[in-house]
Amino acid sequence: LTELHTSHQNGTTMRLSFPLALLLLIQITTFCSMEVVAQEAAVGEPTVVTEEKTGAPVDATQESSETVNNAETVADDSDNTEDSASNDDEDGEVISLDDEEDATTEEPVASDDSAAAPVEETADSAATTTATEEKEEAPTKEEEKVEAPPVQTGPFIDIFGEQLLSLEMVDETHAQMVAHYTNEVLSGKKVVGLYFSADWCGPCRQFTPDLVNFYNKMNSRRGKENQFEIVWVSRCRDVNSYGQYFTQMNWLALPPQEAMGQRGQMLSNKYKVKGIPSLVLLDEVGNVITLDGRNKIPADKAGIGFPWRNPVATLYITVVPKSLRLMIKTQIDGVKSQVLGVLKGAAGQKVTA
Repeated sequence: LTELHTSHQNGTTMRLSFPLALLLLIQITTFCSMEVVAQEAAVGEPTVVTEEKTGAPVDATQESSETVNNAETVADDSDNTEDSASNDDEDGEVISLDDEEDATTEEPVASDDSAAAPVEETADSAATTTATEEKEEAPTKEEEKVEAPPVQTGPFIDIFGEQLLSLEMVDETHAQMVAHYTNEVLSGKKVVGLYFSADWCGPCRQFTPDLVNFYNKMNSRRGKENQFEIVWVSRCRDVNSYGQYFTQMNWLALPPQEAMGQRGQMLSNKYKVKGIPSLVLLDEVGNVITLDGRNKIPADKAGIGFPWRNPVATLYITVVPKSLRLMIKTQIDGVKSQVLGVLKGAAGQKVTA
């Protein structure tokens, strides 16, 4: 019984343990399979990650290639567009009138903008130039004020005008004419001669050297230095001849436009000049001493009787002071002018009648 009971228990145990063993085997198998799956999953994740990581550059490369392709496409399109635009411009048939009007409207705006700077620069430069000119004009005006000619009056102004010329040698072959105020250059002169002469006149060319020697001799006399002056009244035909002939003299002269113009003719008529050379001598107030100086000099080369006044005139000059003689001369000249005016009026009435 004991054995049977033992065997019965063993059989029961066997019957009970088989399902348990089977269940345990299933669990073990399931567990193992789960571990395998977990391992495979653990092993498979790097593969997926690797694929994703490796896939990203592929995608970026693809995107960059696509971008390059798109850029090339855009560039090609732009080139095509420029080519078509250039072709259109060359053909001149595709541009619309609106486009031309827009372009025409835009171009002047650009030109205005571009021209604005030069205009401003021109204005600035003009302002600078104006300021500079004003600065330059200021000293000029001051100089004009300083150089304003003095008011001159007197008998010699009526005879010669306000200016006389002298010739100054620059070197041995060059000379220049210098202007002087008449009253200043004739101040202190006791005798003033008017010399009518011309370069084309043979007797004038012969007499001029003798007159130069006599002029120098009279002005070098002791106690009477530089009391004699001569004013040349040119009868030359042109200014060049005037200048050439003037180089042979060392005294004053009327300006060429005066001497060869109305003043020269007026002086010839006033002093009854019939031919040249002619030398008229005046005293310090403009009264005539002699009209025949041309013949006096050859007759008295030493100048003993110079200026060849008559005894009455010498007494008059000695007794009557210069100021009174000048006043008397002015009154006499006024009376002469009035008489001449009346005579001319009467003559005019007779001619009209």
